[in-house]
Amino acid sequence: MPGIDLNYFIRQANKLTEKIEQRKQELANETVEATSGEGRVTVVANGIQEIRSIKIDKSAIDPNDTSMLEDLITAAVNTALASSRQHMQKELAKISGGIKIPGIT
Repeated sequence: MPGIDLNYFIRQANKLTEKIEQRKQELANETVEATSGEGRVTVVANGIQEIRSIKIDKSAIDPNDTSMLEDLITAAVNTALASSRQHMQKELAKISGGIKIPGIT
Protein backbone atom coordinates (compact mmCIF):
# COMPACT_ATOMS: atom_id res chain seq x y z
CA MET A 1 0.00 0.00 0.00
CA PRO A 2 1.43 3.34 -0.95
CA GLY A 3 1.98 5.85 1.82
CA ILE A 4 2.06 3.30 4.68
CA ASP A 5 5.41 2.72 6.32
CA LEU A 6 5.17 -0.68 8.00
CA ASN A 7 8.67 -0.29 9.41
CA TYR A 8 7.45 2.78 11.32
CA PHE A 9 4.65 0.77 12.94
CA ILE A 10 7.05 -2.03 13.81
CA ARG A 11 9.48 0.44 15.41
CA GLN A 12 6.63 2.02 17.40
CA ALA A 13 5.44 -1.41 18.58
CA ASN A 14 8.98 -2.31 19.63
CA LYS A 15 9.32 0.94 21.58
CA LEU A 16 6.01 0.31 23.31
CA THR A 17 7.06 -3.23 24.20
CA GLU A 18 10.35 -1.93 25.65
CA LYS A 19 8.53 0.68 27.77
CA ILE A 20 6.09 -1.92 29.07
CA GLU A 21 8.85 -4.38 29.95
CA GLN A 22 10.80 -1.64 31.73
CA ARG A 23 7.70 -0.67 33.73
CA LYS A 24 7.11 -4.33 34.65
CA GLN A 25 10.63 -4.46 36.08
CA GLU A 26 9.89 -1.35 38.13
CA LEU A 27 6.59 -2.86 39.32
CA ALA A 28 8.55 -5.77 40.80
CA ASN A 29 9.88 -3.30 43.38
CA GLU A 30 6.52 -1.68 44.19
CA THR A 31 4.29 -3.25 46.81
CA VAL A 32 0.67 -3.37 47.87
CA GLU A 33 -0.58 -4.53 51.25
CA ALA A 34 -3.77 -6.32 52.27
CA THR A 35 -5.10 -7.40 55.64
CA SER A 36 -7.83 -9.67 56.95
CA GLY A 37 -9.28 -10.48 60.34
CA GLU A 38 -9.14 -6.85 61.49
CA GLY A 39 -5.43 -6.69 60.70
CA ARG A 40 -4.47 -10.01 62.27
CA VAL A 41 -3.05 -11.23 58.93
CA THR A 42 -1.11 -8.90 56.64
CA VAL A 43 0.12 -9.84 53.18
CA VAL A 44 2.48 -7.78 51.05
CA ALA A 45 2.64 -8.44 47.30
CA ASN A 46 4.71 -6.73 44.64
CA GLY A 47 3.40 -5.20 41.43
CA ILE A 48 3.85 -8.38 39.44
CA GLN A 49 1.70 -10.61 41.66
CA GLU A 50 4.40 -12.16 43.81
CA ILE A 51 3.87 -12.48 47.56
CA ARG A 52 6.69 -10.71 49.39
CA SER A 53 5.68 -11.37 52.99
CA ILE A 54 2.97 -12.64 55.30
CA LYS A 55 2.70 -11.43 58.88
CA ILE A 56 0.43 -13.16 61.39
CA ASP A 57 -0.49 -11.57 64.70
CA LYS A 58 -0.24 -13.98 67.63
CA SER A 59 -3.91 -13.37 68.44
CA ALA A 60 -4.84 -15.12 65.17
CA ILE A 61 -3.10 -18.34 66.19
CA ASP A 62 -5.44 -20.76 67.90
CA PRO A 63 -4.23 -24.38 67.80
CA ASN A 64 -7.83 -25.51 68.19
CA ASP A 65 -9.07 -23.48 65.20
CA THR A 66 -6.51 -23.68 62.41
CA SER A 67 -9.22 -23.37 59.76
CA MET A 68 -9.89 -19.77 60.86
CA LEU A 69 -6.21 -18.88 60.36
CA GLU A 70 -6.19 -20.61 56.99
CA ASP A 71 -9.24 -18.58 55.93
CA LEU A 72 -7.64 -15.32 57.10
CA ILE A 73 -4.45 -16.07 55.17
CA THR A 74 -6.37 -17.05 52.04
CA ALA A 75 -8.49 -13.88 52.19
CA ALA A 76 -5.48 -11.60 52.68
CA VAL A 77 -3.48 -13.29 49.89
CA ASN A 78 -6.38 -13.06 47.43
CA THR A 79 -6.94 -9.39 48.28
CA ALA A 80 -3.23 -8.59 47.91
CA LEU A 81 -3.01 -10.34 44.55
CA ALA A 82 -6.15 -8.58 43.28
CA SER A 83 -4.75 -5.21 44.38
CA SER A 84 -1.43 -6.00 42.73
CA ARG A 85 -3.15 -6.99 39.48
CA GLN A 86 -5.24 -3.79 39.46
CA HIS A 87 -2.14 -1.68 40.15
CA MET A 88 -0.22 -3.33 37.32
CA GLN A 89 -3.09 -2.95 34.85
CA LYS A 90 -3.49 0.72 35.75
CA GLU A 91 0.23 1.42 35.37
CA LEU A 92 0.59 -0.44 32.07
CA ALA A 93 -2.54 1.25 30.69
CA LYS A 94 -0.76 4.58 31.17
CA ILE A 95 1.93 3.40 28.76
CA SER A 96 -0.27 1.61 26.23
CA GLY A 97 -2.96 4.27 26.17
CA GLY A 98 -5.47 1.79 27.56
CA ILE A 99 -5.02 -0.64 24.68
CA LYS A 100 -4.83 -4.23 25.89
CA ILE A 101 -2.03 -6.05 24.08
CA PRO A 102 -2.30 -9.84 24.56
CA GLY A 103 0.73 -11.29 26.24
CA ILE A 104 2.14 -7.85 27.11
CA THR A 105 -0.43 -5.88 29.13
